Amino acid sequence: MKTGRTGKFTLGATGDVLLHTRVYRTAKKKFGYDFNEKLAVAKPLFQETDFNIVNLESIIAGKEIGLSSFPKFNSPVELGYILKDYGTNIVNIANNHVLDRGEEGLLKSIENLKAMGLPYVGAHESREDQENLRLFDINGLKVCFLSYTRGVGVEQQKIVNKKPHLANTYHPMRLKATKDLIKDIRNKGIADVIIVSLHFGREYHLDPTSEQQEVSIDFSDAGADVIIGHHPHVLQPPAYILNSRGKETFAAYSLGNFYTGQFGLYRQIGAFMSIDIEKNDPESTMLKIDRPKMTLTFVDSTDQKDFKMHLLRDIVKEREHIITDMGVFKSEEVYQNVIKHLKKNIPDMDIS
Repeated sequence: MKTGRTGKFTLGATGDVLLHTRVYRTAKKKFGYDFNEKLAVAKPLFQETDFNIVNLESIIAGKEIGLSSFPKFNSPVELGYILKDYGTNIVNIANNHVLDRGEEGLLKSIENLKAMGLPYVGAHESREDQENLRLFDINGLKVCFLSYTRGVGVEQQKIVNKKPHLANTYHPMRLKATKDLIKDIRNKGIADVIIVSLHFGREYHLDPTSEQQEVSIDFSDAGADVIIGHHPHVLQPPAYILNSRGKETFAAYSLGNFYTGQFGLYRQIGAFMSIDIEKNDPESTMLKIDRPKMTLTFVDSTDQKDFKMHLLRDIVKEREHIITDMGVFKSEEVYQNVIKHLKKNIPDMDIS
């Protein structure tokens, strides 16, 4: 449906923010936690875009219910405040850890997000909350954010079966309801741009699975403009999907880890991604989605062991080698290999 709107904005997105105890204890202060020293290098990246989405994979119910780590995460509430302060406009919370601390943990986390004025998508406090589409006016365009996870764990799924609003889940063989929702948003002119976050794929796989690709094609065909993927904990090469309707969808199958305590070379490398989205014809639904860019990051979990975030290019300049739990790697060689791999589908993509 024609909306009569035109506009252009730059979307920013990050991978997983999932705090282990070994991470947040290094940020402990006399009165609470302060992550600014650890994440300061990322703040300018958030300032270069118009609207930012972050994958907040651990709940932030805070000390009230007890902080916890793997396998059931609950992070300090201060984490949400620093993300908001840096320029996060919405957090995606549909993932396999969203009910780690049960319904109580999720509801407390949502309460904290609402108190700090940080919108969320993918898990909800009520059915009414779930049905409330996340719509934003960004530089003249209506933008809708949707979010789904492939699963939440066996025990957690029992909770979701009774209260589906607690987490948006999908099954690759049962996509009709989600596809119909995307089509309705598109056909009724509710939004000019539809951005879908998907928690899917296999952990630690450097390339997307066939299921990731097939589900992304299905959602592209339904009308999704941008797909942002999470769960593998490593970066995967983005791609443009040309669908049967003649439109292109940009798919970032996995943005890897942004800030976590995981060990392993490619698990410590993440990215801040940006992409331009433009609609210049008020009589058309066609968009121009281009200039994808990735700024590579590195969390030092095994060399200095301070869990401080760096730009990967700075690590290459400062250190000849990267030390990990598996051994020693040549920094420049790692840097070039990551860039080469990520450019596999989009050779001219800006990666640094």
